[in-house]
Amino acid sequence: MPVDPHRPASRTVLEVATLSLREGHDLRAILDEVTAAGVEATGAQYGAFFYHSEDEGGSRLDVFSLVGAERHEMPATTPVRSTPLFAPTFSGEGSVRVGDVAREPRFGHNAHGGLPAPHVPVRSYLATPVRGTDGRVFGAVLYGHRDPDRFGEAEQEAAEAVAAQAAVAIDNARLFAAEREARETAERERAAARAATLRMQQLQRITALLSRTASATDVIAVVPEAVSEVLGCHSSAVYMIDPSGRPGLVGRGTSNLPPDIAARLTHLPLDVDSHVTAAFHGREPRWLLTGQRARYSTYDGLDTGSIGTSVAVPVLDRDSRAVGVLIVNDEDEREPHPDDVDLLRSVAAQVAQALERARLYDAERAAREQLAASVTALTDLARALQQGLLPRELPDLDRTSVAVRYLPAVAGAEVGGDWYDAIRTSDHVVFVIGDVQGHSTTAAGLMGQLRTAVRAYVSEGHGPAAVLQRTNRMLLDLNHDLFATCCLVQLDQRTGVAVVASAGHPLPMAADERGVRELTVAPGLPLGIQADADYEVAVHKLPLPTRVVLYTDGVVETAGAPLSTGEEALRASLTQPAASCEQLADRIVAGIPHRLTDDAAVLLLDYAGPRVHGDEVAVTLPTDRRAVSAARSFLRAELGQWRLEHLIDDSELVLSELVTNALVHTDDPPVVTLRYVSDSDELVLSVRDRSARGPEERSPDLEAQGGRGLLIVDTLATAWGVTSHDDGKTVWAELLASRPGGLVTS
Repeated sequence: MPVDPHRPASRTVLEVATLSLREGHDLRAILDEVTAAGVEATGAQYGAFFYHSEDEGGSRLDVFSLVGAERHEMPATTPVRSTPLFAPTFSGEGSVRVGDVAREPRFGHNAHGGLPAPHVPVRSYLATPVRGTDGRVFGAVLYGHRDPDRFGEAEQEAAEAVAAQAAVAIDNARLFAAEREARETAERERAAARAATLRMQQLQRITALLSRTASATDVIAVVPEAVSEVLGCHSSAVYMIDPSGRPGLVGRGTSNLPPDIAARLTHLPLDVDSHVTAAFHGREPRWLLTGQRARYSTYDGLDTGSIGTSVAVPVLDRDSRAVGVLIVNDEDEREPHPDDVDLLRSVAAQVAQALERARLYDAERAAREQLAASVTALTDLARALQQGLLPRELPDLDRTSVAVRYLPAVAGAEVGGDWYDAIRTSDHVVFVIGDVQGHSTTAAGLMGQLRTAVRAYVSEGHGPAAVLQRTNRMLLDLNHDLFATCCLVQLDQRTGVAVVASAGHPLPMAADERGVRELTVAPGLPLGIQADADYEVAVHKLPLPTRVVLYTDGVVETAGAPLSTGEEALRASLTQPAASCEQLADRIVAGIPHRLTDDAAVLLLDYAGPRVHGDEVAVTLPTDRRAVSAARSFLRAELGQWRLEHLIDDSELVLSELVTNALVHTDDPPVVTLRYVSDSDELVLSVRDRSARGPEERSPDLEAQGGRGLLIVDTLATAWGVTSHDDGKTVWAELLASRPGGLVTS
């Protein structure tokens, strides 16, 4: 059929030019349109777009679009290689137009005129390369007709114009496809990053939950709940090696498992057929979809509820040995994504680390408990030894109550060498307190030896100084590296005379109605320091009911605080009222203001005072000037009855000053008490009033008319003082009945 010279080729070219706008994102649609437009523009019976590429066999041609013919009419072998007829077009030499391929000497060397077989019959042939903007030939449009001489110059120009516009459209489509691929790749990467971040957050949350566990039991209990909560899965479980020794896995922790599964899978022998044991033996994750249950006989007839997928991940220790399996179940029946499997691997690794930490913690705790039990047993043994060396009971005394307290140190497990004792002789009672250096069973044993030695020397009749000297030499003879301190108080209950000696030990404190004081004595060296050490004694009179406390340094020493802190606490305890000696001992112990770092021993005496042979009388005076005169009259009458007339002058002066002092400070009637103690030959004068204000000592001028009252009292009395009460005070003075003359003589 002759070529129509009036074919509207320009309209076809314009149509192709709009393809990039209309179908710019669909490369196949563009190529189909280009091929169809070229067929129309050239009057060809068929057209084909061949895509040009390279492979290991060299240049290859793939039919991408075909118009006017069926696929089976084209070469079936893939790929189609360049023939001499195709080669110039795909090599970029330009368009090829042949009027009759059967007669063309350059190409028609086979039955198909140089075309590959099979091929639709072709006589007229026109091929135009399609070049990209970079000049590379990425394809060609081939046109054919069964009749010869169908393509002339006009058809070739039309074909080339269509190819040029097609190249633009194809470039645009390829750019669009590249941009879309870049966007999709970026979105995939962002989605992967978001998923990775989510997985990391999930792993961190699970790790945080596991970090709060201490024991292996806690870990196993927390894991299923934590995994189910954080991952949002259907259910979870942990299987661990059977602790009973049976070859199998035991479900030690479950979360939301269906009852049938929980009952069936409580114990899994290692030789059963299941994805759990498969993961354990293979040390690799295994998963099971609901539709695949037939693969494992363990699940025959098992109701899995709403579980669609079950993933089993081995829990491996640091030596890559399987110690358990983590089970995670999901409702969706699908193959788990590799990233999800990696997350579960990480979770299982965290579980393994938590179990290892828990194992170490459990082992450490067991070791600590075992050590504590051993220390407790040793301490109890040492305490029993120490208590066995202390006196089981103290003597029952006539005028003295005794209370003891012993507090072991709370720091450290060893015992100390503190001791106490009370030894009654024919004339006295000797109270002993001591402290051996250090904390050990050696110190406790040495304490027992020293206590025995002191008791023996006292029983032989030696005085406090001699007892310390002999005990000192004995300790040195034992050739110990330890030393000891010791204090002895020898008390005559009848007279109230106390003899005190100390070998480097804290001094006793005494409290009576006059206040708290130390029973002072020059302290000697501690025992075990120097062989020829001498020890002094001091004699103290206890004329009134008195409480005496002997103590070790643990009672008053406080780490980081001055010694005076503990001593003041002890003084405060002694000044407070107490119904009994035992009650006061409890108060002293409760008042120790620190956590004991040393043993503390307390020996408390409640001495009733010397035996009184004599009388005691009292009178309430008026509140006016007659009070002093009434007091003197009362005094003279009573002293006359007691045949102590020689004391009238001195005692009148002293009593007058005491009464005057009471009248100055209160409007209430003062009470005068006279007491004569025949054993000590003392006259005690006391005036009680309701004022808390005590008398003040002054130094008056020579010309002053007053202010000398307390000076007179201090001169005439052997002792005087003030005792405070809740409702006032008592000012008292003691006069020795046998003392010759005073300021005034008869």
